[in-house]
Amino acid sequence: MKEYRNANIMKTSKLLLITSMLIFGQNYLFCQEKWQYLDGLSDQYLWKVHAQSPDTVYITGASSRYDGQGMIAKSINGGTNWIKTFTTTNNLVKDIAFYDKNTGFIVGENGVIMKTTNAGTDWQQKVSGTTQTLNAIALTGLDNIWAVGNTGIVLNSTDEGETWQLKDFDITDNLNDIKFYGTEGYLVGGNRSFYKTTDAGENWDKELISIDENALFNIQKTLNNLYVTAGDASRPYASYKKNNTGNWVVLSGGTGLCMINDGTGYSLDAGILTNGGENIITLNRIENNIVVSEHTIFRSWTSYIDDTHSGIFVSNDTMLYVLSGNVLLKSSPDITDKVEKSLRDFETLIIQNNLNGSLTLKIDDPVIGYELINTYGYILLSETLHSVITETTIDISNMPKGIYIVRAIFADKAPTVYKWIKH
Repeated sequence: MKEYRNANIMKTSKLLLITSMLIFGQNYLFCQEKWQYLDGLSDQYLWKVHAQSPDTVYITGASSRYDGQGMIAKSINGGTNWIKTFTTTNNLVKDIAFYDKNTGFIVGENGVIMKTTNAGTDWQQKVSGTTQTLNAIALTGLDNIWAVGNTGIVLNSTDEGETWQLKDFDITDNLNDIKFYGTEGYLVGGNRSFYKTTDAGENWDKELISIDENALFNIQKTLNNLYVTAGDASRPYASYKKNNTGNWVVLSGGTGLCMINDGTGYSLDAGILTNGGENIITLNRIENNIVVSEHTIFRSWTSYIDDTHSGIFVSNDTMLYVLSGNVLLKSSPDITDKVEKSLRDFETLIIQNNLNGSLTLKIDDPVIGYELINTYGYILLSETLHSVITETTIDISNMPKGIYIVRAIFADKAPTVYKWIKH
């Protein structure tokens, strides 16, 4: 009789737990990755994260997935509190890019382009000349801003985003992403659309790529590799990698990908399990371009997970953000040993010459390459050297004053990061 009562108590406890979860909408986080659930935007539909620092974070999205007002949210305390700004029309805000901490741009559905000059306090809508959905925006400077969207729309602004000109790419496929790394840029979209520029967009060359999936959604470049997420017309479900000389090969599955360097990163998948409609987010750890671990980092019976769009993003201090539907997670996993973020005394190693607009790197160990990165995580310049050197000079005449990071790539040890302030 005693065993029967204990069994019933256990059954009753389980029933109460499940009932509490259904009533109160309890979300379960898995602590091995030290993830934090940020609930300040759980009433919004979330699309993209732009983390300028551990404290200053922007989120784009809408008040609801369908017929909701476009939304841009900003936090200055790492996601604890949010200030939300809504567009005046029912348009999902899809992408965001900043030139510096004050001047930024967003694009979204129905051709929406907006600009801020005061760090997101106010946003002014600009005339884009299209009603097509704009999916991505990128820039090399305020005199060279690009936006791409559905039905082959490509727009360019040379006057700080005030006016926009349509560029003829002679395609009708949806264009989903555009990225610049210094003067090198990439543009991808439906029907395996893949374009590359080496002169900041003056000329674009179309390349044929050998990927099974029809649509390309996002592209990333590390020092030596390119990465894309691909799938059918409605959702990404695979990631591919290509080095400088090789072919495209499958890297991982999932709806999101974020690579930290040539071999280290994360892929993401979000979906609904069949056992009662449980929502789940899974994160895969990638090392040496191989998935080495898989972790469930979030599960819920009540939160809305979007299995057609989920994202993973990294700020320049290796803090990770994951979003899907109305779920936003933040983590600071220990990846600093992989990225080698250690700082050294840079003043004796980096010499700025304002007379000829150059930056001289004097490294005490031979290097085989370097990257110049701004504080928003954009790789402005990258070069792989044909022979090891201890000194090289970089043209910085067109770069604004501010804080930059120089990442030195060594032949016989892990990369090292140096901080540099252009004055």
